[in-house]
Amino acid sequence: MYLDVGFEGYFACRLATDPDPTNEERGMSGFTMALPSEDPLDQGLRLQVDDDYHKNLRPPLKDKGMGIEIGVNVTSVTHKGKPWHQPGGLIGAKVSLKGHDDPEAGLSLPIFESRNNIVGSDDTRAFVINPFDLEIRNDTHCLTAYDDINPNSEHKRLWEIFNPNVYKRRLTYCWNLNDPQVSQAINVYDPYAYFRSRRLFLQQCIAENEARINSSGAGVDAERLQEENQGYKTRIYQLEFWGERFIKTLLIRAEWQFAINGAKTYGFDLGVTIDEKGDWPITFWFGGWDSDLLIGYMRGTLSLPYEKQGV
Repeated sequence: MYLDVGFEGYFACRLATDPDPTNEERGMSGFTMALPSEDPLDQGLRLQVDDDYHKNLRPPLKDKGMGIEIGVNVTSVTHKGKPWHQPGGLIGAKVSLKGHDDPEAGLSLPIFESRNNIVGSDDTRAFVINPFDLEIRNDTHCLTAYDDINPNSEHKRLWEIFNPNVYKRRLTYCWNLNDPQVSQAINVYDPYAYFRSRRLFLQQCIAENEARINSSGAGVDAERLQEENQGYKTRIYQLEFWGERFIKTLLIRAEWQFAINGAKTYGFDLGVTIDEKGDWPITFWFGGWDSDLLIGYMRGTLSLPYEKQGV
């Protein structure tokens, strides 16, 4: 018997794309890039962002013109498809993925592990999210669950494991183009119109900045506005050059499904005793990838086995 914890929301991930190498920090030949005013690309999968990250948010996301907030949160607690009578503070709790098992990476975040097809397959979106260290937290309570990718062997970095059967359960198990679930989640049904509107928005930003520069009024920071315009022009170029790639990836849904096998802690009160020793099944997808804003959408369900019968 399980209680199902539903979660969803927007995530951020600043990663390089083929044919750039995985560890490319600026974006040279792929369809994603870091602008000069932004931090380097770091591959980190962020289900929550802090104030320091906001300098990497690009208009219209940065000024909240899209009505989007980055953050994956718990949205439901159900039993056999019906709302659970004692959600125990889980509704609204923040969902995060923590840590990194490669100290050489210098990053305390998980990544979509691929390394240019060394692990999994870029073409079929068959990635391992590495590591998978789940945390669900509100102001007073916390749940954690860690999946050990290779519990029966000595620790190795994922790309050092030559037999893909070891980690195949953690690979994407299905993916889909033009997925209706993604369209519903991000409220986009015409990717062409979506990015056409983006280009028009950026052109408008350039025109407004040029008008301010030409006004030569007191307090006008012409150098800053010119730098902003260069960033807008770069983004327009990317939209035009990589347009088909941007459109194709927007409505992709890549789905994972496995049972979390490692250490767990549980601090919420749902009125039943949660089994922390058994596996916790989880199903989730990532999709809605906006290659200009470097954000996407996540939705999933964590199933918590409980010991009390007759519920």
